[in-house]
Amino acid sequence: MGNITDDEYKSLQDYIYDKLGIEVDDSKKETVAAKIDKLARRNGMNEMGEYIDYILQTSDSGAIQEFINDITTNTTEFFREPVHFDYIKHNIGSIIGDIPRIKSDREICLWSAACSSGEEPVTLAIVLKECLPRDTDISVKILATDISEKILRKAVKGIYTETECKGMPKEYIYKYFRKLPDGSFQVNEEIKKCVTYRLFNLMNGFKFQKGFDIVFCRNVMIYLNSAVQQKLINKFYDVIVPNGLFFTGHSESMINKEHKFRYIQNALYKK
Repeated sequence: MGNITDDEYKSLQDYIYDKLGIEVDDSKKETVAAKIDKLARRNGMNEMGEYIDYILQTSDSGAIQEFINDITTNTTEFFREPVHFDYIKHNIGSIIGDIPRIKSDREICLWSAACSSGEEPVTLAIVLKECLPRDTDISVKILATDISEKILRKAVKGIYTETECKGMPKEYIYKYFRKLPDGSFQVNEEIKKCVTYRLFNLMNGFKFQKGFDIVFCRNVMIYLNSAVQQKLINKFYDVIVPNGLFFTGHSESMINKEHKFRYIQNALYKK
């Protein structure tokens, strides 16, 4: 199908940045070209340039979503960066004590932003089920969002291969999953009902009826430039309740960013 020209690639870089806030540098050109090649073939086009011209001009939401599904990266696993989940487990008492609304509303509200195929929110639900006091009537409510419709379909099913479950402790697999005839594992209803999956673009406005006690946005900002990171951090601050927690990825830094969060430990901040 030929190659992507420098001008075409620059147009794609600008388009991805405008739509997603993601900066795709020149080192990703071959990877992007391979994805564009597949998209062009899937859409019955003979040249990558033809597809690029189409996607840059179309207002077809389905075509745009297909492009987003294929162009974005989805890397995740159960209990990824486990120190974050350990913090919640070991500090659940003080978290509840610091946020009076949890007790008054009898619920703890979390947001797993960029949740990918669901491993992060499922892990959060399991950790909270395990560490919340046994005599509590506090329910767990997790909003899990991602920009990829395709990856969210997998998340909603809640079915994972044995390999995908490698990070999940065996006792949790026995307790919170059921084994299917093909050897894969499906999240049980107790955990499924804790999580609501939604398609969401972090570049859009944050309009929520109530604030979040805990927000996870990990390994997203590494793909964004400093200005976009700055805006995103402050948007998260505004939707977190007082004394709420904000978890970032360990490879992400908020140094040199203007924000009101208090530093707790590496990749963890408090409002």
